[in-house]
Amino acid sequence: MPCWESQGARDGSGIVSFLEMSSWYWDRWATYHGKTCSVPELRDICDDVWGCEIFWSPCDRVYRDIYLGDSSIAQDVSKLKSLGVTHVLNAAHGAIDVSKEYEKVGIEYLGVPADDVPTYNLKQHFEPAAAFINTAVKKGKVLVHCHVGYSRSPTLVAAYLMLYQELTAQESITLIRGKRFIGPNDGFLRQLCEFNDQLVEEGRLELP
Repeated sequence: MPCWESQGARDGSGIVSFLEMSSWYWDRWATYHGKTCSVPELRDICDDVWGCEIFWSPCDRVYRDIYLGDSSIAQDVSKLKSLGVTHVLNAAHGAIDVSKEYEKVGIEYLGVPADDVPTYNLKQHFEPAAAFINTAVKKGKVLVHCHVGYSRSPTLVAAYLMLYQELTAQESITLIRGKRFIGPNDGFLRQLCEFNDQLVEEGRLELP
């Protein structure tokens, strides 16, 4: 039997398992509808190319003194200083960590050890990350980054906008998408929907 020919390939069970997994993923994340927000709604915003940024760059200023970027800009300390960055939030802590270099130049650092997979509970970091960003913009400027600045870090910036700027998840993703090409995974989008529901229920966020 060739090395690539598995039992599933011979009897068709592998195809069934794949279809079952795809259906489970679709039902759990991709088609999730909360009370005030849905994953398809946020995904449509991310996928929109009309009037939105479509070119890739290491770093973009997405809101006032908040920069969103990738690991290359995070490791360029001289560039960060030239931008006036005083704080760095790393949503890929562990895989990327140059915090010792930041200490040398007085940049404050927060590391969030998040995995970019739909099952990762990024929501647990929403409030502490948002609080860090809020403190940062009062003192200076902040870079929020992960590996490519596409999924984890924009989700945390969206959480900040929801908590401290009183924007809905839809408004937050729209604002960020207008400045940078982003695409949080469906699990993170679901968590933003759940967070939107939570803030509305608690009276901390009003729907437009």
